[in-house]
Amino acid sequence: MKAMIKRILLATDGSEPARSAERMALFLAERLEAELVALFVKDIRLIRFPELLDFGALTIPVPTYHEAVDRALEERGRAILERLKKEAGGLRFDGVIRTGVPYEVIVREARTFDLLVMGRAGEQAGHEATGLGSTVERVVRTSPVPVLVAALDFEEPRRLIVGYDGSDSAARALHFSAELVAGVPLEVLVVSVDEDLERAALLAAEGVEYLKAHGVEAHPEPLGGDPGEELVKLQEPSDLLVMGAFGRGRIVELLLGSTTEYVLRRAVGPVALVR
Repeated sequence: MKAMIKRILLATDGSEPARSAERMALFLAERLEAELVALFVKDIRLIRFPELLDFGALTIPVPTYHEAVDRALEERGRAILERLKKEAGGLRFDGVIRTGVPYEVIVREARTFDLLVMGRAGEQAGHEATGLGSTVERVVRTSPVPVLVAALDFEEPRRLIVGYDGSDSAARALHFSAELVAGVPLEVLVVSVDEDLERAALLAAEGVEYLKAHGVEAHPEPLGGDPGEELVKLQEPSDLLVMGAFGRGRIVELLLGSTTEYVLRRAVGPVALVR
């Protein structure tokens, strides 16, 4: 099977968590022979900050402030993209700078890509208690394409774990996994977790059979217990975990499925989420 992942979007702000995502995106682009586009978003909320506050009698030259912040963000973005261009070497690479609310811009730009890669959290505070940045949470809820959330520290993937529960999103995770492994040869494990071990075994076998039909050798791993806990327990830092979003209908816009959310917050390795 020929790899069908040909356009990868990397969302980065140059922060420490984003550096791991940058390395992951470069790794995948090289292996998949894909085009890599790096996106830096100038956060409009930072540029417009004085307009959002009431300073009473205090006078601030707002236009001057706007220009200074916009210029600083532009310079930072260009520096990050220039560095990535050098690191990309001979890869097909492009860098773009956009202005807006980061998660909205990222989701909009992702529409014409096959995969979105981003870090667990950016520079803004507020992720320490949850282990996941607010921008990442909003993006994975609404992205039109699979989102790979990199681990805090990059390790070259050695194994791919597919979480399969028979749902529609899990089926799409299988499809994505087949496309990924076509370009990045990895050991593949299909994990199905259910209180009924017999049902778990049937589901795991179903996933293995699908991948086999696409030329991918995989091994079944039926487990009992809580799906989120078992997937996190199984994953090593060098494992890429692929799974579906488990929300249904409108609620997926507001809440991630409980298993998905649990895994994203506690995973020790990268997680690719497929809706």
